[in-house]
Amino acid sequence: MPKPHVRRRRRFLVAAALALGRCAASSTLSVAPQPVQPRKRLALEAAPYAVGCAVAGAISTCASHTVTLPLDVLKTKIQSDANLARLGAVGAVRAVVRSQGSRALFAGFTPNAAGYFMQGAIKFGLYECGKRIFTETLAKRRPDVDVDDPATRVGIWVASSACAEVVACLALCPMEATKIRMVTDPRYARTTLGALRRVVRENGVVSLWQGVAPIMVRQVPYTVAKLAGYEALSASLGSGGVLPGVVAGVGAAAVSQPGDVILTRICGGSAKARLSGQCALSMGDVLATLAHPTELFVGLQSRAAMCATVCAAQFFLYEALRPARPPPASS
Repeated sequence: MPKPHVRRRRRFLVAAALALGRCAASSTLSVAPQPVQPRKRLALEAAPYAVGCAVAGAISTCASHTVTLPLDVLKTKIQSDANLARLGAVGAVRAVVRSQGSRALFAGFTPNAAGYFMQGAIKFGLYECGKRIFTETLAKRRPDVDVDDPATRVGIWVASSACAEVVACLALCPMEATKIRMVTDPRYARTTLGALRRVVRENGVVSLWQGVAPIMVRQVPYTVAKLAGYEALSASLGSGGVLPGVVAGVGAAAVSQPGDVILTRICGGSAKARLSGQCALSMGDVLATLAHPTELFVGLQSRAAMCATVCAAQFFLYEALRPARPPPASS
């Protein structure tokens, strides 16, 4: 027969087990599922749409910039070679093909495709998220502001596109600088990987982002004019597509042309940069070498044609590939 203290211990353990069982049963029956916080629920609802927009943006941006690569190569060569600039677009094409072969018009193919694939995914994905975030934040903090007012919507489009492009530039910068080196100096490297290795070996990893400031000077105005302009034109015309894309592309080319000229001369268009193999000049150095402000618009004709084609193709593909409609901004 067990001793008294053993029996007491057993009774205590049995009572404790029964009490725990009753507590578990009652908590299982009484606890209702907790509602998801509104902000978290909206984020979960918006995630598939944002991912879909990022995928559509990556494909459309990569495809459009790949198709128009010869125009971009021609523009870069005209900006970096005064002799070609005097010949005009048609004469420059003939001179490049005659001296370097037709393959020269596709120089930088791989870094161009890789860079704009990443840039398109980040740009369009963050742009769509930014529009939602800015709209909800403004509606919450400033209830007196009508977020559907055209002027307010334009401001939201401008802020969203600028923020998205700043982040996208960080992904684009290494590939864009590599492409410019390969275009302006055909002997720089035979492959994209070889060009990247040479840049890192000669100048260090950080040099891949040395041109990020001039790239932003070009890309941020370009993207703001392109995306906000496309949204505004689509809203006024009642539909998007090719025509708003063409007009937005020409406008984006005009406002960003000075930044494009500066970027080209910093990363390959000057004798100092070619001899040193790096983006050695600053924006101030480039501006100091300009004989006249009109030099900031050298190559605008070919670039406007390229940007109009790029934007028309890009928005056509983007509208076809992205999710049908965004989730509601509030519920």
